[in-house]
Amino acid sequence: MKDNLLQYIRPIIGFAIIVFMGWYFLDVVAYILVATFLSMMGTPLVRHLDKINIRKRKIPHGLSVVTTMIVMMFIFSLFMVLIVPLIIRQANIISTIDVNDIIANYQDPMNNLDRFLVQYNVINADETLAIYLQSQIIELISVAKFTNFFTNLVSTTGSVFMGTFIIIFLTYYFLADDKLAKNFVLILSPEKYIDDLDKALHDSKFLLVRYFHGILIEVIIMMTLETTGLLIMGVPNALLIGFLGGLMNIIPYIGPLIGMTIGAVLAILSILSAGEYDMLIFTFFSVVGVFGIANLIDNFILQPQIYSKSVKAHPVEVFLAIIVGGKIAGIAGMILAIPTLTIIKVIARQFMQQMKLVKYLTSRM
Repeated sequence: MKDNLLQYIRPIIGFAIIVFMGWYFLDVVAYILVATFLSMMGTPLVRHLDKINIRKRKIPHGLSVVTTMIVMMFIFSLFMVLIVPLIIRQANIISTIDVNDIIANYQDPMNNLDRFLVQYNVINADETLAIYLQSQIIELISVAKFTNFFTNLVSTTGSVFMGTFIIIFLTYYFLADDKLAKNFVLILSPEKYIDDLDKALHDSKFLLVRYFHGILIEVIIMMTLETTGLLIMGVPNALLIGFLGGLMNIIPYIGPLIGMTIGAVLAILSILSAGEYDMLIFTFFSVVGVFGIANLIDNFILQPQIYSKSVKAHPVEVFLAIIVGGKIAGIAGMILAIPTLTIIKVIARQFMQQMKLVKYLTSRM
């Protein structure tokens, strides 16, 4: 009985130690995770290039890795070239908003709303909604805010550059030797757990690669759907809104809501800047409608393929894991919840398969 109990406790203690070390060295873990994700994305291309023969000679593995790194950095640079000008354009649009003109245009509706709020003691008689909105809009479009943002950005450039260098360095070696991380873990493991741990690591990587590829496809499809829909509806700056909206889908469940909120705010600010106040309601509902339809497609077609089939988890498991991840580490925890759940289930299946609960939870894997 004691031996059986120790058999269950030891893996749990080991996992707890790993979690603590990960928390203590959180920045290092973040670099490793990003590099691991990028290497998983690039590994299929490396393997494909390795199979190519030129004059009956295969391409050197190192050249395949370098080519893959160049392709990945080119794609990232292309996104930056396309998106950064749109962000600057949106900032310029926001800075041209005439606050006084907005207040004057909506003066009558706000006066009626003021009387309603005063009647029900929501605001005092000497307060007005116009003054509050004016202060909020001015704060939103304040040039000082943009100045502080770019000042902070410049001040963190050094750490960003160092982080980027570390990620590129780790990604290169993870691509050059896709068993590097696994071998390092196995070296630190007791001999009697080597075979089980080797299988657990192999299965985890297989499921995570499928999941990350699925997420990448989901993000690209959502960007395309939302951008196309917004262009059809004539929403200003549709490309930027569609890009940000699709990107938010990496955050399970609440990501689409965040993307829709950001999109609606950016579209409304563009309309206010142009002074087309009569188009405000139409633009708002256009953004909500496009995001709503796109997310129906995501919820009923894309997510079941990604969450259920790629990581082989029940929707309830996924939902609870995301809630717990969000409670522990906020947005980052929600993004990492499903990969973490996958790894935990694979390890539990390999080391604690005698337990009925583990058998039930891993029956779909």
